[in-house]
Amino acid sequence: MKKMGLKMVTVALVLLMAVSVLLTGCGTTAPAASTAPETSESTAPAADDGGAAESKAPSSEGGKTIAFSLKTITNDDFQKAIADSIQKAVEDSGNTFELVTAGDQTNVANQVKQIEDLIAKKVDALIVSPMDANAVIPALEKAKAAGIPVVLVDQTIEDGHEDLYVTYIGTDNTNAGKEAGKKVAEWLGNKGNVLIVRGANGSSAGDQRVDGFKQGLEGTDIVVAGEQAGDWKNDKAMQVTENMLQANSDVQAIFTASDGMLDGILQALQNAGKTDVKIMSVDGSKKAVEMIEAGDVTGTMAQFPQIMGGKAVETLLGVIDGSIDPDSVEKYIDSGTAAYTQDNLDEAKESAF
Repeated sequence: MKKMGLKMVTVALVLLMAVSVLLTGCGTTAPAASTAPETSESTAPAADDGGAAESKAPSSEGGKTIAFSLKTITNDDFQKAIADSIQKAVEDSGNTFELVTAGDQTNVANQVKQIEDLIAKKVDALIVSPMDANAVIPALEKAKAAGIPVVLVDQTIEDGHEDLYVTYIGTDNTNAGKEAGKKVAEWLGNKGNVLIVRGANGSSAGDQRVDGFKQGLEGTDIVVAGEQAGDWKNDKAMQVTENMLQANSDVQAIFTASDGMLDGILQALQNAGKTDVKIMSVDGSKKAVEMIEAGDVTGTMAQFPQIMGGKAVETLLGVIDGSIDPDSVEKYIDSGTAAYTQDNLDEAKESAF
């Protein structure tokens, strides 16, 4: 009995030692969380861009943030060219670019809200292409109160508010329109009827181009037989051109405030069976140059968005770092214009955006 009891104790001790070893082994296993890889920036969810192709989050980190507000870059080669030139200039300087677009050619209220949002985010500078010469003024007043310098491109605001921006950089739209009018007068031999497809109501650029065009026709026997707003859109341009052709089919030329409406105008002329109407536009896009080469369009007054964007960024960076006194900058900087026709297609192809 004593020997059996001793054996039982010995077995018990062996069992206890085995259990102890097993428990110790289990204790070396680390919790699952400690073996998981650390979270890195590359696995973080991508930031929401705010709306496909119509807004863009900051494209780089560090430096100053320069934001650009405009109507849209969708189906608008000129506006996209300005945006691209600004982005390149900002990023080449090591700063951050942010793009906001209203999403539509006439969504003025959205542009105003977006500018106010950028001010609330405390961006360092603003570049704005105002969709309406009056509507953006209250937002620009807020930018001034916040100490955010502003440069206007392509379009400006109503006179009397020059204190709200450092400078306006853009085409002399009145002169571009005037030169377009002179070209049309030359083509028509100073007589005939013309139609005008305007931009959007309230757009300073569109209004100035049309005013200038009429100045270019002064002293001739050319009559403006009709003019309506195409809102910078092809479908609207086609509709208003059809309406004006129905009211007066005896038309020898059409002036449009933008290349962006040429497709609609050409479709309206085709629908009306009119193939001998001269067309003069404004912008100088590659698409318009191709139409000139094909014989569908007679001419376009070229703009230079690369100059606008580059100069705007250069000016704002100087104001921000103190190397440029904003009061010393001219309130208007002309980015230039040129007439593209069949006579200078090589030049047009090289410069068109």
